[in-house]
Amino acid sequence: MTTWRTMMQVDAFTTTPFTGNAAAVVPDADDLDPVVMQRIAREMNVSETAFILGSDEADLRIRWFSPTVEVPLCGHATVAACHALVETGRLKVPGHYTIQTAAGILAVDLEPSDDAPCRVWLDIPIPIFQPSDVSMLALGSALGLDESEFSAELEPIRGGEYLYIACNNLAALLTLKPDQSALRLLSHTQDITGFVLYTLSGLSQESALHARFFAPIIGIDEDPVTGSAHGPLGALLVGLGIIKAPVDQRTVCYQAEQGDGIGRSGRVDVAITLDERGEPERARVGGIAVTVVRGQLRSSS
Repeated sequence: MTTWRTMMQVDAFTTTPFTGNAAAVVPDADDLDPVVMQRIAREMNVSETAFILGSDEADLRIRWFSPTVEVPLCGHATVAACHALVETGRLKVPGHYTIQTAAGILAVDLEPSDDAPCRVWLDIPIPIFQPSDVSMLALGSALGLDESEFSAELEPIRGGEYLYIACNNLAALLTLKPDQSALRLLSHTQDITGFVLYTLSGLSQESALHARFFAPIIGIDEDPVTGSAHGPLGALLVGLGIIKAPVDQRTVCYQAEQGDGIGRSGRVDVAITLDERGEPERARVGGIAVTVVRGQLRSSS
């Protein structure tokens, strides 16, 4: 049976339409089969499509699909989904909510914003970080970077399914052109979902870093703004003392940039909370969003 259901497309981590990271949001997806969800995500062809479902364990449940696979966690599509649910009146601002996901129960706080219906703060799980054994020669070849353009002080570090790679300068980061086939091969052989490249400078003096993210193995050659990467990256850099906490404070806050190199500029607020030993114990990413499409989606339930 053919049905029509509400669909919105929202640009996250920005107030300017057609910048930031686009996500499609299907607010009422309880009766959708996952096979249909994947077909819808492929049709929408944005980095992720968020499907909102009811939950017995949390205030709501979200499933995220890239154009090719279901993913366990997506930061920008969560910001987009919460923005959409505030616009439609299902979530209230201010508010604290829990979301059931494949990555566990995540906390979300909605705050008032002068520039958008709400500012979304999402807790991102902090992974275990460990050294990477990926060949720098293979990595440089795949990313289109000379070995001298990698940071000599910060070696690539694996955190969960992501590989975090520091670059020497912003110009090299902005102009690199990866070999997506080579990255896909590295993903398969090294069990890496996404490559997070970053440099400790930004286009704006307000920013602590600039990043790019590549995940061709899940159908995302380049993700414009990646919330799920910025939380762990913040925990890594604060934990290493690269980004320092203010004196006598246990929370480090900064702004991160992403997307400028591909014409989809976005800004992510990052907040890292330290425990009594000075180790990161909580990572949150924050951002606002703007709706660019409202319509009806044809789907078969």
